[in-house]
Amino acid sequence: MSDQSPESGYEKTKAGRDVVVDQQARDYFDTLVGEEDSPFYSVQRIDLFMFALGYGRKRSGRIELGSGRHALFNRPSLSDQQEWIIKSIAAYEERDPQVLRDQKRVYKIAQEYVRGGIEELHSLYVRPGDGFSELTTDVVQLGQGFYDFDD
Repeated sequence: MSDQSPESGYEKTKAGRDVVVDQQARDYFDTLVGEEDSPFYSVQRIDLFMFALGYGRKRSGRIELGSGRHALFNRPSLSDQQEWIIKSIAAYEERDPQVLRDQKRVYKIAQEYVRGGIEELHSLYVRPGDGFSELTTDVVQLGQGFYDFDD
């Protein structure tokens, strides 16, 4: 018998132990945290994951995971705040809070936004010129969308 709620259409599932990315995203993460001239040098992967999630949500959109699955970090490593950011994005994306019943779907949505975000961040890093300056300007513009600095 399925544990699917007839009114919501979401099956009750549990998320996996690990948060995974595809091979290409794993390579992007490794480059961005491993190269000394990267603005993300030595950043914890979990923190870059969260940044890529937000950046992907605002800039690049969702990209389905490609081939290969690699654990980036253990899901229990997420703070309560990080988990609720992930859940909030899924509920907003689906326009239905009942999606929270389906934890596999919640993390799939997050992983797809991260895939888009990390690809965009990597592209900024390897692009000729000052990608860090461009990223900084982009982040400031995103922040201005949240706050009214003209007061």
